[in-house]
Amino acid sequence: MPSNITAPHHAPAPTARSTARRRPHTWRLRAQGAAVVAVGALGVSACGGDGVQDGVTEIDFYYPIAVGGPLESVIDGYIEDFNAAHDDIEVTPVYSGDYEQTLASVQSAAQAGNAPALTVLGANELLTIHEAGVITPIGEIVDDPEWFDSFYEPFMGDSTLPDGTVASIPFQRSTVVQYWNKDLFEEAGLDPEVAPETWDEMVEFGEQAQEQGGADWGVQIPSTTWGVWMLEGMTIQNGSMLWDPEIGTDVSFEDEATVTALQNWADLQEQGIEPQGTVDWGTLPTEFADGGTAIAWTTTGQLSNIAQNADFDFGVAPLPAQEQAGSPTGGGNLYVMEGISEEEQEAAVELARYLSSPEIQTDWGVESGYVAPMDEAWEMEPLAGHVEEFPQAGVARDQLDVAEPEFGTYRRQEVFDVMANAIEDVMGGADVQESLDQAQEQADQILEEYR
Repeated sequence: MPSNITAPHHAPAPTARSTARRRPHTWRLRAQGAAVVAVGALGVSACGGDGVQDGVTEIDFYYPIAVGGPLESVIDGYIEDFNAAHDDIEVTPVYSGDYEQTLASVQSAAQAGNAPALTVLGANELLTIHEAGVITPIGEIVDDPEWFDSFYEPFMGDSTLPDGTVASIPFQRSTVVQYWNKDLFEEAGLDPEVAPETWDEMVEFGEQAQEQGGADWGVQIPSTTWGVWMLEGMTIQNGSMLWDPEIGTDVSFEDEATVTALQNWADLQEQGIEPQGTVDWGTLPTEFADGGTAIAWTTTGQLSNIAQNADFDFGVAPLPAQEQAGSPTGGGNLYVMEGISEEEQEAAVELARYLSSPEIQTDWGVESGYVAPMDEAWEMEPLAGHVEEFPQAGVARDQLDVAEPEFGTYRRQEVFDVMANAIEDVMGGADVQESLDQAQEQADQILEEYR
């Protein structure tokens, strides 16, 4: 991957709004969309009267925002345009917190008998929510191979059930990438246009950025919230995976590849180039944008946020390789809920087609930094021009060649939490092998009933 990509200095990345005057733009992204409802984990009630009223099918659409930036108004703008184009459908958008809050809110609404027709949930929740009867696989509602085949294969890998049924549609997808501060690299005598391509180079560059460039930290990799996602990338780079995506019932927490990956990560503290203890997922993008960190790992979904706030040149590159290159996919899919009427299902599918369309995805990719999940969106404006002007936006897409499905076992959250706790223990000084042996035992107990 060429690494000579430069963010606009002292200027944010161009957004869909900033490019609107130089391209035909049919999506009216209003600064103020429909009113959104901020909710806690169980605090959502349906905003619209779901059902058919006077020939109009009314549905709710729940969506999370898991990255920085004022994206609620963008989503609400899309829904406003959808409603204007459909006399027979009225969608109420409901901002429902983060992914975990959205899942809890969907389940709570379903139990109350007013489930949203469509929602964005983590692609990694597919097996868990299907087994729980929360969703109706979209492939059971509509048979449309042309639509399903339009998406990148790595994203369809965690959108499809083990029996081959397409269950959900890619919407806001991502991979993990590394960001580097070109100004700090230059001050340290490093080539500011060259990112570390291996783990050893990452350590070397990070140390030099601290010692000669004045960086507060050479490297920061978040170990809270989505730390398991980071470790999954490291394990893929060691030629293995944390789980078996073909069956969803087995994990490899105590395997040598996982142990080595986590030990390498913990050693960054011993080498003094990463802070002691945990690195917070939520605050790391802001810390990087503040200019004190030379190299940071996070989602490509933070690209627009970082570009708008960083007052320095920065680059984006694939994750550094260990035994090989690799990253997990990530992000959210569109799911049709179980327990709704046929009319509501049809409206939900129509909305899913719209939100996953190249016309929306080319705009959403610019606004959010997420990876548009099909080729056609990258060939259209504004995304085509955005990538030409701001090449960082294309890195995550190019990394799909070495991407693997995000960790998504049955009872994913429980198994995920087991590994998350092990990571936080290790970052607090616990022994790597002992922590992972214990995590393997706990995960096996959770997954035993599915084997």
